[in-house]
Amino acid sequence: MYISRFNSLIIPFNLYSTKGKKEERALVDSGATANFVDYKMVKRLGLGSKKLKQVQTVKNIDRTLNIAGSITHTCDLLVSHRRKQERTRFFVTNKA
Repeated sequence: MYISRFNSLIIPFNLYSTKGKKEERALVDSGATANFVDYKMVKRLGLGSKKLKQVQTVKNIDRTLNIAGSITHTCDLLVSHRRKQERTRFFVTNKA
């Protein structure tokens, strides 16, 4: 995964799940082409995931295959900001 220190930002946020409220951190990457969540977080917080019908390959900026492997699952989360809520799909990926 390509991460530029000039195009990314780590921010704290509150995550609410069946296990309660947990403060987490998110990497906001202005160069990412989709939303991603680490599989360890999905498992640890019991967020649940859904298997993709078609596996998605992940490529780095130089077009090589990413060492973390392909994406096989998604996780739908309700994202809230101020008074607006939106169900957002995240691709579950390994943290390389």
